[in-house]
Amino acid sequence: MNVKLFMNYDTQGNSYVIDNGKDCYVVDPGGRKMAPVIEYIKENNLNLIGILLTHGHFDHIIGIPEIIEYRDIPVYISEKDYDFLYNPNLSLTTWIKLDFKLSADVKVIKLKENDEIFGMKIIETPGHTHGGICFYNEKEKILISGDTIFKMTYGRTDLPTGNSEDMKKSIERLMKLDGEIIVYPGHGGHTYIKDERHNYGF
Repeated sequence: MNVKLFMNYDTQGNSYVIDNGKDCYVVDPGGRKMAPVIEYIKENNLNLIGILLTHGHFDHIIGIPEIIEYRDIPVYISEKDYDFLYNPNLSLTTWIKLDFKLSADVKVIKLKENDEIFGMKIIETPGHTHGGICFYNEKEKILISGDTIFKMTYGRTDLPTGNSEDMKKSIERLMKLDGEIIVYPGHGGHTYIKDERHNYGF
């Protein structure tokens, strides 16, 4: 699996294109301008088949309409964060003076623990939001962690549906994974589980 990082400088978040050389998904399209992502997909002759969301905050979702305009594809999100796509107070799009509500025409597929998509298993990791999820490819040792863990830190828990105790349990769970797993977070650079274990004292 190939993982290509795109930094959204307007929202300070990461979007990714993951592909197998033929098909691809966009993960967390959270910028106002998704043209670099779309151009990358075109230039590499990739077949875009879906959008994957780690959670429903604005800096992970506001680019969805532009991606959908390029290709009419489904959006995948945790069943617990589904409402974020239609509630600006949950998605915090009100913070950037945007009344974001996903169009009713967009097909949304709800994900839950242990579902599998594109060779990745869903791990529910509540804490940052109650519906936060990670995408885990055990074979290739890849974890797309959203805002659960970053390099040497973790996502805030004081936003709507966030919970510090849930976050603690989610981090403890991730630290039990293979230390060689590379972690692609929602913000900042990549890290490894083994390095995060040292950070959290495991």
